[in-house]
Amino acid sequence: MKVSVVIPTYNRPGLALNLARQIRKHAAGVEIIIVDQSEKKEDPQKIRESSLKYILNSRVNTSIAKNIGFKETTGDIVIFFDDDVEITPTTIKAHLEEYGDRGVLGVAGRVINDGEPIPSKTNIETGRTNKYLTAFTGNFWGTSEQTVQFPYGCNMSFRRTIFEEFDGFDEKILPPGFEEYDLGLRITRLGKMVFSPEALVFHHKAPSGGTRTNKDIWFRNYYWNYGRLVRKHVPLPFSIASLLRLSARIFKEYPPAIFSFFNGFASGSSTV
Repeated sequence: MKVSVVIPTYNRPGLALNLARQIRKHAAGVEIIIVDQSEKKEDPQKIRESSLKYILNSRVNTSIAKNIGFKETTGDIVIFFDDDVEITPTTIKAHLEEYGDRGVLGVAGRVINDGEPIPSKTNIETGRTNKYLTAFTGNFWGTSEQTVQFPYGCNMSFRRTIFEEFDGFDEKILPPGFEEYDLGLRITRLGKMVFSPEALVFHHKAPSGGTRTNKDIWFRNYYWNYGRLVRKHVPLPFSIASLLRLSARIFKEYPPAIFSFFNGFASGSSTV
């Protein structure tokens, strides 16, 4: 199976190029696509020397960038990395090996954020939620291979066929995201997504660049996305309980976001 890698970047294209060099070092022959949404573009000479597809996109939205990148890929398996991750010599190989099982539609890779503990062995549950979508269990630093409902967005892969079937990521979802949760929940209704501890990346969370914004915009976007996610994936009557529980949380956390939450809910349509 042929593998493609998509790396979206915003205001830090140098990191994306560094990651591309890591990929070339550890997995020769992998197709690499960088989608650059930066305000200041990278030196064209560096692009010519890097032997990859480099796409400029003026609209800052991670879902759109990932979808644009996917359309340029030719691989049977498409991996999505954030620009500020560091891969290992076996990361890409581990992603690919999981697809030896024809029932696997997607892979969630292991992610260790800077400062997180690195356990040698744990059976902790990873990548799960409840029927109300009111609690999400991440724990992507775990070591136990298992089925999951969604991946960590900085390190995930999908079969080309399933990604095409669902038209990729929901482009109405705004930074700071939820697009990987949405796609994961859609995909796992048809087949399985697995967590691969060997498909490891170290996530350095670059201190600048990316789709950072101020507190008010962040909370309003976050809860708009959350409302849309609930509408799409929680059927009645369970969605009523979701709205009540999450409204109570918003009033405690950031009350001005309550209108964004309900607007997001109104924007979606059920996919359940």
